[in-house]
Amino acid sequence: MSFSKYSNLAGVVIGLVFLISAIGLTAENPMAFINIPGLLIVLGGTVTAVLVSVPFKDAVHAFKEARIVIDPLDMNLNSEINKVLHFSKLWFRQQYDQLDTDIGRLKDPFLQRGLQMVRDEHSMEDIMSFLNWKISQHRAKEASVINLFRSMATFAPAFGMVGSLLGLVNMLHGLESGGLASVTSDMAIALVTTFYGLLLANLVFKPIASKLEQRRNQHVLKLSLLSEGIALVHQNRTPSVVRDTLMSFLQVQDNELPQKEAMQKSLYQKNMAAKFGA
Repeated sequence: MSFSKYSNLAGVVIGLVFLISAIGLTAENPMAFINIPGLLIVLGGTVTAVLVSVPFKDAVHAFKEARIVIDPLDMNLNSEINKVLHFSKLWFRQQYDQLDTDIGRLKDPFLQRGLQMVRDEHSMEDIMSFLNWKISQHRAKEASVINLFRSMATFAPAFGMVGSLLGLVNMLHGLESGGLASVTSDMAIALVTTFYGLLLANLVFKPIASKLEQRRNQHVLKLSLLSEGIALVHQNRTPSVVRDTLMSFLQVQDNELPQKEAMQKSLYQKNMAAKFGA
């Protein structure tokens, strides 16, 4: 486990410790916040809504992606540049036997397929069309998972309110029958389910969606970098030109990425405001 993974896991643990400490310091009875029926209402309703919204296979895949919370997001793009630079040297020097051998050893299917198309002398238009299609396909796949967790962040508070209404209805029924114990129990469910819904939405589902979005942006940047490198290899540019171009491409993308993220966040907020009539 890398240092970055340790730091992510430590962040999650520290956040949970602060939350539990805050509940313990502000509540006379911290155990009152543990309500299994209320948690089942929120989690069960949210999971059911997700399974109704998307195919079961896609939902299972999205839940597996939740490990992004503790997985590191760092990506060594310099090593990707070195890979492309290695193949550009072989292509420029016409060392085709070594080129074929090294392409066969690649574990990255995107880079392997792109370089193989260069080796097979496909046109630039066909190569770039294929690579752009693969990038779009990857972006769409990641976007579906991100949107699922954003939907869960919307479902959880809604089912928290459902639990609150259920608790209030049961409480009114208990008042008619005169049972004070059942009234307090139903009132606890009514309040705690709203708490669970907001907690899951803002401390679980939204952070997961945010980290998935960051990972998608990094992966798209990596694929765009490799696509640019493959195009340079096809153009038979010198290795020095390939290196300088990819380094400048990386710097430009790093500068533009915060602006793109801000624009995407603003667009998402506008869509949510329009959805709920804000």
